[in-house]
Amino acid sequence: MVALGMRKFLFWPHLIAGVLAGLVILVMSVTGVLLTYEKQVVAWADSPANRVAIPDGSARLSIDQPLAAAPAKPTALPLSSDPTAAAQLTLPQNRVVFVDPYTGRITGEGCVPTRNFFRQVTAWHRWLGQNTPLSKGITGASNLAFLFLLLTGVPMWIQRPIVWFRRRLSPKARDYNWHHVLGIWASVPLLLIVFTAVFFSYSWATPLLYRVTGEALPAPEPPVAVGPGLYQPLFLKIQSPSWRSITLRPAAGSFTVEEGSWGRVDLKTQWIFNPASGALLRTERFADLPLARRLRTWVRTVHTGEAAGWFGQTVAGLASAAAVVLVWTGLALSWRRLRAARS
Repeated sequence: MVALGMRKFLFWPHLIAGVLAGLVILVMSVTGVLLTYEKQVVAWADSPANRVAIPDGSARLSIDQPLAAAPAKPTALPLSSDPTAAAQLTLPQNRVVFVDPYTGRITGEGCVPTRNFFRQVTAWHRWLGQNTPLSKGITGASNLAFLFLLLTGVPMWIQRPIVWFRRRLSPKARDYNWHHVLGIWASVPLLLIVFTAVFFSYSWATPLLYRVTGEALPAPEPPVAVGPGLYQPLFLKIQSPSWRSITLRPAAGSFTVEEGSWGRVDLKTQWIFNPASGALLRTERFADLPLARRLRTWVRTVHTGEAAGWFGQTVAGLASAAAVVLVWTGLALSWRRLRAARS
């Protein structure tokens, strides 16, 4: 009896939130599916320019050589431990240029059509295609509504646990069955995806995280730049036997050393240097960071699933696909109920 009362109490707020935010949630879910393997697809599209031959008896040039070859001031220079990978220069306006680390020759640019496609999909995913206060407000509110839908839906789905699909059902019974099955199976990954999205939608989320953990929000640091000719000694100093990639950010005067895949933020170390002398100012290892900063660092890769590599990305993509069906079946069920109430 108590369970039935709770279901009735949750049902109408759940239905109203779904009807109001359903179409925006549908757009975010469809674009989330398209973004599932963005990094892998971009890497594949860039591979003609990103692969280089290893000359016999040749060593890599100084890290300053790719910087000198840049057609514009780079914002980042990711370097891979893979000897066949080109140096990647990230330039303003989202341009990417690849440089042969053995010759200093520009091998080509990142695949523009592929990168533009994902840029447009990301714009729709975050702001409905327009980066305006109104579009940000709509997607942010819709994401909060989605979180509310999940928090109210889980108790109702558990009370009537339908865990697998049934065949030969009427359209209404089919929608009900699919809505409950996918709600139960996708609820946990969707809760993680939607909760972490709050940090992208609202500026108050990160300060709140610091307050909850009892820590002070760090003040932003002014941009710096290491003097010319100092990058190579620093690059050699920070290498470790297990490094997989090192990213130089000239404006920050920092190197980020990754010893795992991109999603493993716990295997990253940041080295900050004096902009004039190149002397090491501090080393920021993940394990030594304050709790709030460690949690905040995980947000993006948990949202995309990359925290768990290919498997996590696949789960996130399937959960986003399940959200598409949840929205569709939820709207269909709501339409039938509202139409019956009017008749």
